[in-house]
Amino acid sequence: MAVDVNRVHAAVVDGFEHGGAVLTAERAGPLSISVTKPATYLAWVAILGAIAGFNELAIEQLQAGQAHVLGAENGPLEDVQLAVTLPALALFWFAWWKGLGAVRVAGAFLALMGTIAVVREIDFKGLNGGHAWLDWLVALGLQDGFLALFGIATALYLFRQRRYFWGLVRLGARWQAWPCVLSVLLLATAELYLDGFTGATGHFWEELVETNGYFLFAVAAWKHSGLIGDPQLDQPL
Repeated sequence: MAVDVNRVHAAVVDGFEHGGAVLTAERAGPLSISVTKPATYLAWVAILGAIAGFNELAIEQLQAGQAHVLGAENGPLEDVQLAVTLPALALFWFAWWKGLGAVRVAGAFLALMGTIAVVREIDFKGLNGGHAWLDWLVALGLQDGFLALFGIATALYLFRQRRYFWGLVRLGARWQAWPCVLSVLLLATAELYLDGFTGATGHFWEELVETNGYFLFAVAAWKHSGLIGDPQLDQPL
């Protein structure tokens, strides 16, 4: 009996392709569940546990009478704010560089806003170091000039990317965006409400709430960078 070699070859190839697809599907599903999700859960536990532990330690220092140290201008809490904001800015700029569409625009917008926050937190008057030229720049309004520059850049960028307005709204309306939303609420509370408190304790609470806002800003940057390459959200118009 003659054997059709071409037909046998086609059947073998088809079998391998079908079997490979099934095997890949079987491996991809359980692997993503058994590795990715537990790793994500552990990351969340570590992050939230670290934030809770930091707050507990700070309140213990408050009860020990160290409020004037922690809440001081350019004190430990403000140093922590700067330390967590810089990597967050790096992640948001990375999203602007690698992302598409609303993911890219949101990354740039949040990076610019974070830069404004960092510039605002820096005490330019404390940077003079006795140099007349820096004293002159500070007196001329160096910090205000930086803030105005970044503010104008942010407004112009959003205007040029206005076609992504509803895409940005959809990104912000997702429940996964809660770290960013809560960060904004905490920072606004510190700036608009707690900033009026007087005394060492009042300054301590203002800085602690602000620090938690920057913690969540960093978490938001981590989550946002994970949207790069998302088949639904990371798409240009």
